[in-house]
Amino acid sequence: TMPITRLLPLLLCAALAGVSQAEDDYEIKVYPCAKAYEALSIDGLLTEPSWARAPLVSGFTFYNSPQLVDVQTSLRVVYSDTLLCFGVTCDEPLMDKVITVAQARDSAEVFHGEAIEVFVDPRHSHADYYQFGINAAGSVYDSAKTEASWSADVLAATTLDKDRWTLEVAIPWKDLGVEPRPGLVVGFNVCRDRLVGNSRQWTNWAQTKANFHDPERFAHLVLSPTARMLCGMGALGSRFMVGIARAVDGGDVAEALHDFAVDGVDGLQHALAAVAALVAVAQFDRLAAAGGGTAGHGGAGDHTAFQMDVGFHGGVTA
Repeated sequence: TMPITRLLPLLLCAALAGVSQAEDDYEIKVYPCAKAYEALSIDGLLTEPSWARAPLVSGFTFYNSPQLVDVQTSLRVVYSDTLLCFGVTCDEPLMDKVITVAQARDSAEVFHGEAIEVFVDPRHSHADYYQFGINAAGSVYDSAKTEASWSADVLAATTLDKDRWTLEVAIPWKDLGVEPRPGLVVGFNVCRDRLVGNSRQWTNWAQTKANFHDPERFAHLVLSPTARMLCGMGALGSRFMVGIARAVDGGDVAEALHDFAVDGVDGLQHALAAVAALVAVAQFDRLAAAGGGTAGHGGAGDHTAFQMDVGFHGGVTA
């Protein structure tokens, strides 16, 4: 666990970050993205150690409402020098009704059954973003905004189990037009079209208002963040703090601190210690709020799963 003398300055840093927090209807989520240290096989299995060590988040809500959905989705994200990779697991109690029909590339039929939609705004400009739709059969639709004539060299694979299906997708950085570097902030969202039997649900991780094409409300993906990066984010950092508070709601704070108090992502010391500090400060705020008054943003997350279990230490990338 982290020495208390190391934790206290980070607590102060996180507290100061909250001063500049802007009010908003929904929280803007932040995902600390670690670098994969081994080559990834895009097979839909997510068995490489990099996936096991990546933060796991859940807490999907309806696209136009902060209400949590009963049938959840969880995701992890890692990156390499060449690829941005998403691992998404879709809980599904009606697997016998899931449609797994392969579709032609860029066919709108991809969205007529179970599908995941990944949105990436590589420069976080809110002006230029890309959509990647992949159905349960692994068929791909991609577009620049809504322009389907644009295509990337996307790799995608799915696996089906008795109570869930899993997607693994890799997007080349060269197609996104940016070079990955520690501290780069990328806008993103992961959304789900759950069209199973009589169920018709459109859900998202980052809360949208009208539809999934809502780049101003995309989450923030931060590559290999250090403690200084997280604490220096101002409103970004404080919103991450709020998200973590929701993530560990009802959990054991000491256990959460133990889970987060490890060396930093990619060998950058104490990055996750900053996250531990955010957890502690956010929990304190929630306890204070319980005694009277309110804090934070409305929105999704009271049962959001957030799991981060160790750091990465360089090595071979995909």
